[in-house]
Amino acid sequence: MSENQLYAHKRRPKGRRGFSWTLALVSILLGLSFFIPTNYYVTRPGSAIELGPMINVEGGKKDETGSFMLTTVRMGEANLAWYVYAHVASDAELMPKELVVSKGENSEDFVRREQAVMDNSQKIAEAVAFRLAGYDVKVEKQGVWVMGTLEGLPAKQVLKIGDVITSVDGARTTEAKDLLQALAKKSAGDQVEITYLRDGQEAKTMLTLVPLPESKSVGIGVRPDNKQSITIPKAVTIASQGIGGPSAGLMMTLEIYDQLDTSVDLTKGYKIAGTGTISLDGTVGRIGGINHKVIAADNAGAEIFFAPQDTPDATSNYEEALATAKRIKTNMKVVPVKNVGDAVSYLNSQKPKNS
Repeated sequence: MSENQLYAHKRRPKGRRGFSWTLALVSILLGLSFFIPTNYYVTRPGSAIELGPMINVEGGKKDETGSFMLTTVRMGEANLAWYVYAHVASDAELMPKELVVSKGENSEDFVRREQAVMDNSQKIAEAVAFRLAGYDVKVEKQGVWVMGTLEGLPAKQVLKIGDVITSVDGARTTEAKDLLQALAKKSAGDQVEITYLRDGQEAKTMLTLVPLPESKSVGIGVRPDNKQSITIPKAVTIASQGIGGPSAGLMMTLEIYDQLDTSVDLTKGYKIAGTGTISLDGTVGRIGGINHKVIAADNAGAEIFFAPQDTPDATSNYEEALATAKRIKTNMKVVPVKNVGDAVSYLNSQKPKNS
């Protein structure tokens, strides 16, 4: 062996040790990245879940061939690893934390809010479906639902997500606009008596009005919604499996209506997914993350996808969904809907799948 060969032979183990140290360092840094938080949430395609097994209508009949499916988005706090992943993956997005949770809101508050919104969406879906099927539905306005409280403002110290404000200074607040009108007559520094319900128990508190951030008005610092009692003539059970938010409203409405109208197979044998909030008048509203939901529906084999046509231009949910469908080259038909009647009319116009 020459002197040069011997020298090279002796140096190889040191090079391997250097590579091993580099690999170990990279592994350590990669591991640490899972524990380094960021100020973002990461969203990704979730799943498409059949509603038939989740929803049961008293005396109703379920389709034996086709199905309605709600679609979900996977969301979680982004550590450094997920932050990097979202910058290189085509189907992951970052959202600033303040757009997901309010300042001062903890994870328990967020879950409570999302579940409260889902519960409200379920009740509205029941009302719309029963009315669509020709049944009488009784809707009673109950008050102002607290969907969040703003950090540093009076309500934060007293009210919780899910509370229902029923009056201000003794004047009934049956809906959000009543609360806003009552406070509009006041000035900063005025005290008001707030009567509210929490878990069915009535309570009262005195709060001092303050100027609201980025507003010329005064208030107590709540994110309001309308709380109503809805009475339907048949029992409906919905096992939402911990899913939160309002975006399943349209699809739950269609499933309930389909079970009620036993004379028609509304699905015609197709696998139908979609998304959109639902209002008492049947209007379908905009939702977030529709690109992820299109991918989830396609992964589940959906053939039709209903998307809210919330605006008449390229910014609508429908146009977003259509763009995603084209990008992933799906054969799934994306259908725009402005109200639940649009979805029903479209399905009634379809030929049965196996005809």
